[in-house]
Amino acid sequence: MKITDDCISCSACIDECPSSAIYNAGSEHELNGSTFAPLSEDHPYVVGELCDDCKSCTEVCPVDSIVAE
Repeated sequence: MKITDDCISCSACIDECPSSAIYNAGSEHELNGSTFAPLSEDHPYVVGELCDDCKSCTEVCPVDSIVAE
């Protein structure tokens, strides 16, 4: 899943994600015990390695800014 530039940063997807794969803009993310730089400074982002493609995030996005990669 990928969050496009149409995102309004409401964070609904972050709260909905059962895999904790979505992070706030500018937030570091953790993967396999290592910390990584943010993938986006502009809007929330999905860490692909953590995402299980359940699409829960797409159901709550008010602007349909989350798409399959």
